[in-house]
Amino acid sequence: MKSEGNYRVVEKLWFFALLMFAGGFYGGYTFSLRGKVFANAQTANLVMMMLSFGNGDWKKGLYAFVPLTAYIVGVCMAEFVSGKMNQKNKSLFEEKLLLFEAFVSFAIGLMPSSVPDHVPQVALSFICAMQFTAFRQAEGVNMATTFCTAHVRQLGVNLVKAVRDKNENAAVLFRGHAVMLLSFCAGAFMAVFLSHIFSFYCIWLVSALHLFLFYHTRRENKEG
Repeated sequence: MKSEGNYRVVEKLWFFALLMFAGGFYGGYTFSLRGKVFANAQTANLVMMMLSFGNGDWKKGLYAFVPLTAYIVGVCMAEFVSGKMNQKNKSLFEEKLLLFEAFVSFAIGLMPSSVPDHVPQVALSFICAMQFTAFRQAEGVNMATTFCTAHVRQLGVNLVKAVRDKNENAAVLFRGHAVMLLSFCAGAFMAVFLSHIFSFYCIWLVSALHLFLFYHTRRENKEG
């Protein structure tokens, strides 16, 4: 692995850890406050949809289909926009995406309970998908930013390699995936905890987080 200084800021582990925190927060937020679905983890939504269909509750099953559809659209949009960009344009796209996420999160915090849950669900699922598609590698390692299944697998794989084979690189990877998992859990926990205090406004924490990441990304792009 290269030293941290050789990576762009959007590829550094601390940057991905904060994105992972946001991913966990989105899931905790939508499940706790916006209709009991997951904006970030579509596997869970698929399970809930099939459980509802299996129990004959077609309306509830189709309800979980909404964020799934928004997620697919978000992936397609991010891939379409960034697919043919050069590195400079990709950096600008990443920068603007972080600002867009901050804006959407802030706007969702302003939405009262009278707004149908599908509105924030669709918006958050869409930006989760774009974030997942746009930010793919942390310090040369493939990492997700909105769900943790792959991180759980890699945690176990690299733990075995580190202990059994005395593999130092595996130990580094183990620590990296552990950081991702802890960040995700912290985000989900904070979403639920803060929802009891600030209700819908708690998502502004993530809005501030993305502004922080936007600042660092924009500063690097200007210097570069």
